[in-house]
Amino acid sequence: MGKKIAFLSALGGQGTSLSVACVARAAASSGRSAVLVDACGFGGTLSYITGVGEDAVMNLNDVASGECQPEEAFLDCGENIKLLPAGGFSERNFSPLSVEVRRVIESLGREYDVFVDIPSGTVPDCGMAGCLDTFVICSRADAMSLQYASMLCRLIRKASAQTAGSCEIRLLLTDFSPESMKLCGVQDIDACIDTVGARLVGVMPHDSRAQESALSGKPPDERCGIVRYAGDTAERLFGGRVPLDAGRSFRLM
Repeated sequence: MGKKIAFLSALGGQGTSLSVACVARAAASSGRSAVLVDACGFGGTLSYITGVGEDAVMNLNDVASGECQPEEAFLDCGENIKLLPAGGFSERNFSPLSVEVRRVIESLGREYDVFVDIPSGTVPDCGMAGCLDTFVICSRADAMSLQYASMLCRLIRKASAQTAGSCEIRLLLTDFSPESMKLCGVQDIDACIDTVGARLVGVMPHDSRAQESALSGKPPDERCGIVRYAGDTAERLFGGRVPLDAGRSFRLM
């Protein structure tokens, strides 16, 4: 059985898609069999970020409706990692909270570690909370983003309490730099954790090279600093004890 992890944010523009792509890729590079599920609908962004968008024929909608098997819709994104792309612009898009999408995620979780990109602003219900092992809330380190992330955390916790299982909730700080954090009136990383009310799983630093790669439809290469931090985050998500070295100030080397 693989682990089923959802990445989501309360607001748009928090770097969720880039983060989930990098973390899934890091997990795959460590030998895990990973599947990225783009549940954002209307084309999504993972296909573009991973550089395989033009290869899509079948998608999550086709799998959810039973028109094809997941293997028929998979796109190879590298060694040990595949993408199940989002549905296109059609009237048949399935909500990420739908029973059909949950069944796809649960089925994939029997063979793979599943990383799900959920649209910003989505509030998981008890069905989704029971389907997933971990929710990773992506948030920038500014006061407004953190406050909205805190509300989302409380709603996920409420949905989880209604299920027999117990999913984990983690915080991932995105597009981070110490300078921007202080300019936004946030004292330190501990203040971010206290505001959201979730354990910190990682910090993804501001990385202009990785953002440029994503905007040009290419996956970040190994020279991008964000790749190193994604590896640390992936290891923590799977139980590894990797220290968060604040002494590096999360600057790119």
